[in-house]
Amino acid sequence: MTTGGMPSGSQGCLVGFSKPTVFTGASAMFLLVYLALWKYHDSTNPLLASASSLPGDESRPLPGAHSPRDFLEQIMSCDLDEPKKKNVFLEKNKSMPMIYFVTPTYARSVQMAELTRLGQTLSSVQALHWILVEDSTKCNPVVGQLLRRLGIPFTHLASEMPAAYKKLKIPPRGVSNRRAALKWIRRNVKQGVLYFGDDDNTYDVRLFDEIRDTRNISMFPVGLIGDYAVSAPVVHDGKVVGFYDSWPAGRRFAVDMAGFAVNIKLLHQFPNATFIYEAGFEEDSFLQEIVTDADFIEAKAANCTEILVWHTRTVQVPAAILQPPTQTLTETSISGLLRRLNDLQLATISSKGKPSSVHYLTNV
Repeated sequence: MTTGGMPSGSQGCLVGFSKPTVFTGASAMFLLVYLALWKYHDSTNPLLASASSLPGDESRPLPGAHSPRDFLEQIMSCDLDEPKKKNVFLEKNKSMPMIYFVTPTYARSVQMAELTRLGQTLSSVQALHWILVEDSTKCNPVVGQLLRRLGIPFTHLASEMPAAYKKLKIPPRGVSNRRAALKWIRRNVKQGVLYFGDDDNTYDVRLFDEIRDTRNISMFPVGLIGDYAVSAPVVHDGKVVGFYDSWPAGRRFAVDMAGFAVNIKLLHQFPNATFIYEAGFEEDSFLQEIVTDADFIEAKAANCTEILVWHTRTVQVPAAILQPPTQTLTETSISGLLRRLNDLQLATISSKGKPSSVHYLTNV
Protein backbone atom coordinates (compact mmCIF):
# COMPACT_ATOMS: atom_id res chain seq x y z
CA MET A 1 0.00 0.00 0.00
CA THR A 2 1.18 3.52 -0.65
CA THR A 3 0.86 6.93 0.90
CA GLY A 4 1.05 9.77 -1.58
CA GLY A 5 2.74 7.47 -4.07
CA MET A 6 5.28 6.20 -1.55
CA PRO A 7 5.36 2.84 0.27
CA SER A 8 3.82 2.42 3.72
CA GLY A 9 5.35 0.48 6.61
CA SER A 10 8.52 2.60 6.63
CA GLN A 11 9.76 5.90 7.95
CA GLY A 12 10.44 9.44 6.73
CA CYS A 13 8.42 12.65 6.48
CA LEU A 14 6.12 14.16 3.91
CA VAL A 15 3.62 16.93 4.50
CA GLY A 16 0.58 17.09 2.22
CA PHE A 17 -1.41 20.30 1.83
CA SER A 18 -4.47 20.84 -0.31
CA LYS A 19 -4.02 23.31 -3.18
CA PRO A 20 -5.96 26.57 -2.74
CA THR A 21 -9.00 26.96 -4.98
CA VAL A 22 -10.26 30.29 -6.32
CA PHE A 23 -14.01 30.68 -6.86
CA THR A 24 -15.28 33.30 -9.31
CA GLY A 25 -18.56 34.23 -11.01
CA ALA A 26 -21.21 31.53 -10.94
CA SER A 27 -18.95 29.26 -8.87
CA ALA A 28 -18.83 31.85 -6.09
CA MET A 29 -22.62 32.25 -6.12
CA PHE A 30 -23.07 28.47 -5.95
CA LEU A 31 -20.64 28.27 -3.04
CA LEU A 32 -22.51 30.97 -1.08
CA VAL A 33 -25.85 29.22 -1.60
CA TYR A 34 -24.33 25.87 -0.60
CA LEU A 35 -22.85 27.28 2.60
CA ALA A 36 -26.15 28.93 3.52
CA LEU A 37 -28.01 25.66 3.03
CA TRP A 38 -25.38 23.74 5.01
CA LYS A 39 -25.66 26.20 7.90
CA TYR A 40 -29.42 25.64 7.92
CA HIS A 41 -28.86 21.87 7.79
CA ASP A 42 -26.60 22.04 10.86
CA SER A 43 -29.12 24.09 12.82
CA THR A 44 -31.91 21.60 12.15
CA ASN A 45 -29.88 18.41 12.45
CA PRO A 46 -31.13 16.56 15.54
CA LEU A 47 -27.70 15.00 16.04
CA LEU A 48 -26.00 18.37 16.42
CA ALA A 49 -28.90 19.85 18.35
CA SER A 50 -28.63 17.08 20.92
CA ALA A 51 -25.15 18.27 21.85
CA SER A 52 -26.72 20.76 24.27
CA SER A 53 -26.85 17.94 26.79
CA LEU A 54 -23.07 17.85 26.98
CA PRO A 55 -21.77 18.97 30.38
CA GLY A 56 -20.64 22.58 29.98
CA ASP A 57 -22.07 24.22 26.86
CA GLU A 58 -19.11 26.59 26.83
CA SER A 59 -17.11 23.71 25.39
CA ARG A 60 -19.09 23.85 22.15
CA PRO A 61 -18.28 26.14 19.20
CA LEU A 62 -20.07 29.46 19.38
CA PRO A 63 -22.69 30.34 16.74
CA GLY A 64 -20.92 31.46 13.61
CA ALA A 65 -17.73 29.61 14.57
CA HIS A 66 -16.30 26.72 12.60
CA SER A 67 -18.66 23.85 11.88
CA PRO A 68 -17.63 20.53 13.48
CA ARG A 69 -16.90 19.37 9.90
CA ASP A 70 -15.14 22.42 8.52
CA PHE A 71 -11.48 21.59 8.89
CA LEU A 72 -9.29 19.91 6.29
CA GLU A 73 -6.61 18.14 8.29
CA GLN A 74 -2.97 18.54 7.44
CA ILE A 75 -1.48 15.06 7.45
CA MET A 76 2.18 14.13 7.76
CA SER A 77 3.25 10.66 6.72
CA CYS A 78 6.32 9.10 8.31
CA ASP A 79 6.39 5.99 6.12
CA LEU A 80 8.60 6.97 3.23
CA ASP A 81 12.21 5.83 3.49
CA GLU A 82 12.32 2.15 4.38
CA PRO A 83 11.42 -0.42 1.68
CA LYS A 84 7.98 -1.96 2.09
CA LYS A 85 8.10 -5.33 3.84
CA LYS A 86 6.05 -8.24 2.57
CA ASN A 87 3.36 -9.55 4.85
CA VAL A 88 4.33 -13.21 4.77
CA PHE A 89 1.26 -14.27 6.75
CA LEU A 90 -1.15 -12.68 4.27
CA GLU A 91 0.66 -14.25 1.33
CA LYS A 92 -0.06 -17.65 2.86
CA ASN A 93 -3.56 -16.80 4.12
CA LYS A 94 -5.08 -14.49 1.54
CA SER A 95 -8.60 -15.45 2.59
CA MET A 96 -8.19 -13.98 6.08
CA PRO A 97 -9.46 -10.37 6.25
CA MET A 98 -6.96 -7.79 7.42
CA ILE A 99 -7.86 -5.74 10.50
CA TYR A 100 -6.84 -2.07 10.30
CA PHE A 101 -6.35 -0.98 13.90
CA VAL A 102 -6.44 2.83 14.18
CA THR A 103 -4.86 4.38 17.27
CA PRO A 104 -4.76 8.11 18.03
CA THR A 105 -1.93 9.08 20.38
CA TYR A 106 -0.45 12.25 21.84
CA ALA A 107 2.73 13.27 23.67
CA ARG A 108 2.69 12.72 27.44
CA SER A 109 4.86 11.03 30.04
CA VAL A 110 3.00 7.70 29.84
CA GLN A 111 2.74 7.60 26.04
CA MET A 112 5.57 5.18 25.36
CA ALA A 113 4.50 2.90 28.21
CA GLU A 114 0.97 2.79 26.75
CA LEU A 115 2.16 2.16 23.20
CA THR A 116 4.62 -0.52 24.28
CA ARG A 117 1.91 -2.42 26.16
CA LEU A 118 -0.56 -2.10 23.28
CA GLY A 119 2.06 -3.02 20.71
CA GLN A 120 2.92 -6.22 22.59
CA THR A 121 -0.76 -7.20 22.43
CA LEU A 122 -1.10 -6.40 18.73
CA SER A 123 2.08 -8.29 17.87
CA SER A 124 0.29 -11.52 18.80
CA VAL A 125 -2.58 -10.86 16.37
CA GLN A 126 -2.42 -12.28 12.86
CA ALA A 127 -3.32 -10.23 9.78
CA LEU A 128 -3.35 -6.84 11.49
CA HIS A 129 -2.13 -3.47 10.20
CA TRP A 130 -1.56 -0.81 12.85
CA ILE A 131 -2.33 2.78 11.81
CA LEU A 132 -0.84 5.01 14.50
CA VAL A 133 -1.65 8.72 14.21
CA GLU A 134 0.02 11.30 16.44
CA ASP A 135 -1.69 14.53 17.50
CA SER A 136 1.23 16.64 16.32
CA THR A 137 2.62 18.52 13.35
CA LYS A 138 5.37 15.93 13.02
CA CYS A 139 6.04 12.32 13.95
CA ASN A 140 8.06 11.41 17.02
CA PRO A 141 11.07 9.31 15.93
CA VAL A 142 10.98 7.38 19.22
CA VAL A 143 7.46 6.20 18.34
CA GLY A 144 8.73 5.17 14.91
CA GLN A 145 11.54 3.17 16.50
CA LEU A 146 9.02 1.27 18.61
CA LEU A 147 6.88 0.47 15.56
CA ARG A 148 9.86 -0.91 13.65
CA ARG A 149 11.03 -2.93 16.64
CA LEU A 150 7.63 -4.59 17.15
CA GLY A 151 7.58 -5.89 13.59
CA ILE A 152 3.85 -5.22 13.08
CA PRO A 153 2.77 -4.01 9.61
CA PHE A 154 2.11 -0.32 10.26
CA THR A 155 1.45 3.15 8.94
CA HIS A 156 2.72 6.10 10.99
CA LEU A 157 0.99 9.47 10.52
CA ALA A 158 0.67 12.79 12.30
CA SER A 159 -2.34 15.11 12.22
CA GLU A 160 -2.68 17.89 14.78
CA MET A 161 -5.99 18.98 16.32
CA PRO A 162 -7.06 22.32 14.76
CA ALA A 163 -6.21 25.24 17.04
CA ALA A 164 -9.87 26.36 17.19
CA TYR A 165 -10.75 23.24 19.19
CA LYS A 166 -7.80 23.18 21.58
CA LYS A 167 -9.31 26.05 23.58
CA LEU A 168 -12.57 24.27 24.36
CA LYS A 169 -13.33 23.09 27.89
CA ILE A 170 -13.74 19.56 26.53
CA PRO A 171 -11.56 19.38 23.40
CA PRO A 172 -12.49 16.64 20.90
CA ARG A 173 -9.30 14.64 21.33
CA GLY A 174 -8.45 12.07 18.66
CA VAL A 175 -10.84 13.38 15.99
CA SER A 176 -8.17 14.79 13.69
CA ASN A 177 -6.20 11.55 14.05
CA ARG A 178 -9.14 9.32 13.17
CA ARG A 179 -10.17 11.53 10.25
CA ALA A 180 -6.62 11.32 8.91
CA ALA A 181 -6.72 7.53 9.20
CA LEU A 182 -10.02 7.37 7.31
CA LYS A 183 -8.48 9.39 4.47
CA TRP A 184 -5.45 7.09 4.34
CA ILE A 185 -7.61 3.97 4.28
CA ARG A 186 -9.89 5.28 1.53
CA ARG A 187 -6.84 6.05 -0.63
CA ASN A 188 -4.97 2.81 0.02
CA VAL A 189 -7.28 0.00 1.12
CA LYS A 190 -10.12 -1.72 -0.71
CA GLN A 191 -11.14 -4.41 1.75
CA GLY A 192 -10.72 -5.45 5.35
CA VAL A 193 -12.12 -4.48 8.75
CA LEU A 194 -11.64 -1.14 10.50
CA TYR A 195 -11.38 -0.84 14.28
CA PHE A 196 -10.60 2.20 16.44
CA GLY A 197 -8.44 1.26 19.41
CA ASP A 198 -7.17 3.88 21.87
CA ASP A 199 -3.66 3.50 23.23
CA ASP A 200 -4.75 3.19 26.87
CA ASN A 201 -7.46 0.52 26.46
CA THR A 202 -7.04 -3.16 27.35
CA TYR A 203 -7.85 -5.75 24.65
CA ASP A 204 -8.60 -9.45 24.95
CA VAL A 205 -7.03 -11.08 21.89
CA ARG A 206 -10.31 -12.94 21.33
CA LEU A 207 -11.79 -9.59 20.26
CA PHE A 208 -9.88 -9.73 16.99
CA ASP A 209 -11.31 -13.13 16.10
CA GLU A 210 -14.77 -11.74 16.84
CA ILE A 211 -14.54 -8.70 14.58
CA ARG A 212 -12.54 -10.16 11.69
CA ASP A 213 -15.62 -11.50 9.89
CA THR A 214 -17.60 -8.24 10.22
CA ARG A 215 -19.81 -8.04 7.11
CA ASN A 216 -21.10 -4.50 7.68
CA ILE A 217 -20.95 -3.17 11.25
CA SER A 218 -20.39 -5.22 14.38
CA MET A 219 -20.96 -4.03 17.95
CA PHE A 220 -20.02 -5.37 21.40
CA PRO A 221 -19.69 -4.24 25.05
CA VAL A 222 -16.88 -2.09 26.44
CA GLY A 223 -16.09 -2.40 30.14
CA LEU A 224 -15.28 0.35 32.65
CA ILE A 225 -17.48 2.99 30.98
CA GLY A 226 -19.55 5.53 32.90
CA ASP A 227 -21.85 4.96 35.88
CA TYR A 228 -22.96 1.54 34.61
CA ALA A 229 -19.35 0.28 34.38
CA VAL A 230 -20.15 -0.79 30.81
CA SER A 231 -21.40 0.55 27.49
CA ALA A 232 -23.16 -2.21 25.57
CA PRO A 233 -25.67 -2.91 22.82
CA VAL A 234 -28.86 -4.65 23.94
CA VAL A 235 -29.78 -7.70 21.86
CA HIS A 236 -33.18 -9.35 21.27
CA ASP A 237 -33.58 -12.37 19.02
CA GLY A 238 -30.06 -11.85 17.73
CA LYS A 239 -30.63 -8.21 16.75
CA VAL A 240 -29.42 -5.00 18.38
CA VAL A 241 -32.50 -3.17 19.68
CA GLY A 242 -30.96 -0.58 21.99
CA PHE A 243 -28.02 0.45 24.13
CA TYR A 244 -27.16 0.16 27.82
CA ASP A 245 -25.10 3.29 28.51
CA SER A 246 -25.24 5.76 31.40
CA TRP A 247 -24.84 8.79 29.08
CA PRO A 248 -27.34 8.46 26.20
CA ALA A 249 -27.37 12.26 25.60
CA GLY A 250 -29.82 11.98 22.73
CA ARG A 251 -27.45 9.82 20.69
CA ARG A 252 -29.03 7.32 18.32
CA PHE A 253 -26.02 5.02 18.74
CA ALA A 254 -24.90 5.29 22.36
CA VAL A 255 -21.67 3.35 21.93
CA ASP A 256 -18.03 3.82 22.87
CA MET A 257 -15.35 4.25 20.21
CA ALA A 258 -13.96 0.82 21.13
CA GLY A 259 -17.40 -0.83 20.84
CA PHE A 260 -17.77 -1.28 17.09
CA ALA A 261 -15.97 -2.44 13.96
CA VAL A 262 -16.71 -1.56 10.33
CA ASN A 263 -16.20 -3.39 7.06
CA ILE A 264 -14.06 -1.10 4.90
CA LYS A 265 -16.40 -1.46 1.95
CA LEU A 266 -18.73 0.96 3.80
CA LEU A 267 -16.04 3.66 3.80
CA HIS A 268 -16.15 3.56 0.01
CA GLN A 269 -19.93 3.35 -0.16
CA PHE A 270 -20.14 6.43 2.08
CA PRO A 271 -17.04 8.46 1.12
CA ASN A 272 -18.04 11.51 3.19
CA ALA A 273 -18.68 9.67 6.46
CA THR A 274 -16.35 11.01 9.13
CA PHE A 275 -16.17 12.19 12.75
CA ILE A 276 -17.35 15.61 13.89
CA TYR A 277 -15.28 17.82 16.17
CA GLU A 278 -17.71 17.59 19.07
CA ALA A 279 -16.68 15.77 22.24
CA GLY A 280 -19.00 12.90 23.10
CA PHE A 281 -20.73 12.75 19.73
CA GLU A 282 -17.92 11.52 17.49
CA GLU A 283 -19.07 7.88 17.32
CA ASP A 284 -22.73 8.72 16.79
CA SER A 285 -22.00 11.19 13.99
CA PHE A 286 -19.94 8.61 12.11
CA LEU A 287 -22.35 5.71 12.62
CA GLN A 288 -25.42 7.73 11.62
CA GLU A 289 -23.85 8.22 8.20
CA ILE A 290 -23.09 4.56 7.49
CA VAL A 291 -25.84 2.62 9.30
CA THR A 292 -28.75 2.72 6.87
CA ASP A 293 -30.50 -0.30 8.36
CA ALA A 294 -30.36 -1.45 11.99
CA ASP A 295 -30.43 -5.04 10.73
CA PHE A 296 -26.92 -4.45 9.38
CA ILE A 297 -25.58 -4.37 12.95
CA GLU A 298 -24.01 -7.67 13.97
CA ALA A 299 -24.00 -8.46 17.69
CA LYS A 300 -20.65 -9.92 18.75
CA ALA A 301 -19.19 -11.20 22.03
CA ALA A 302 -21.84 -13.83 22.79
CA ASN A 303 -24.79 -11.61 21.88
CA CYS A 304 -23.14 -8.70 23.68
CA THR A 305 -22.86 -10.48 27.03
CA GLU A 306 -19.05 -10.83 27.11
CA ILE A 307 -16.56 -8.00 27.66
CA LEU A 308 -13.47 -8.28 25.44
CA VAL A 309 -12.27 -4.66 25.65
CA TRP A 310 -11.93 -2.37 28.65
CA HIS A 311 -11.68 1.40 28.80
CA THR A 312 -8.74 1.39 31.20
CA ARG A 313 -6.92 4.59 32.09
CA THR A 314 -3.34 5.02 33.22
CA VAL A 315 -2.66 7.55 35.97
CA GLN A 316 -1.06 10.56 34.30
CA VAL A 317 2.40 11.19 35.75
CA PRO A 318 3.76 14.73 35.26
CA ALA A 319 7.13 14.81 33.53
CA ALA A 320 9.94 15.54 35.99
CA ILE A 321 12.33 18.49 35.60
CA LEU A 322 15.75 17.39 36.81
CA GLN A 323 19.22 18.79 37.28
CA PRO A 324 21.95 16.36 36.19
CA PRO A 325 23.72 14.86 39.21
CA THR A 326 27.26 15.74 40.17
CA GLN A 327 29.14 12.50 39.59
CA THR A 328 32.04 11.15 41.57
CA LEU A 329 32.90 8.79 38.73
CA THR A 330 33.21 9.86 35.10
CA GLU A 331 31.81 8.13 32.01
CA THR A 332 28.97 6.36 33.79
CA SER A 333 25.62 5.39 32.28
CA ILE A 334 23.88 8.44 33.79
CA SER A 335 24.33 10.68 30.74
CA GLY A 336 22.79 8.13 28.41
CA LEU A 337 19.97 7.41 30.88
CA LEU A 338 19.07 11.10 31.16
CA ARG A 339 19.02 11.47 27.37
CA ARG A 340 16.64 8.53 27.18
CA LEU A 341 14.37 10.02 29.86
CA ASN A 342 14.18 13.16 27.74
CA ASP A 343 13.47 11.18 24.54
CA LEU A 344 10.64 9.30 26.25
CA GLN A 345 9.22 12.56 27.65
CA LEU A 346 9.57 11.22 31.18
CA ALA A 347 11.79 14.09 32.27
CA THR A 348 13.26 17.39 31.12
CA ILE A 349 16.90 17.91 32.02
CA SER A 350 17.57 21.48 33.09
CA SER A 351 19.92 23.42 35.37
CA LYS A 352 16.77 24.90 36.92
CA GLY A 353 15.22 21.52 37.74
CA LYS A 354 15.08 19.48 40.90
CA PRO A 355 18.56 18.42 42.08
CA SER A 356 19.30 14.73 41.52
CA SER A 357 22.12 12.59 42.82
CA VAL A 358 23.77 9.20 42.50
CA HIS A 359 24.04 7.06 45.63
CA TYR A 360 27.27 5.12 45.18
CA LEU A 361 28.10 1.84 46.80
CA THR A 362 30.28 2.46 49.84
CA ASN A 363 33.24 0.51 48.45
CA VAL A 364 33.48 2.52 45.21
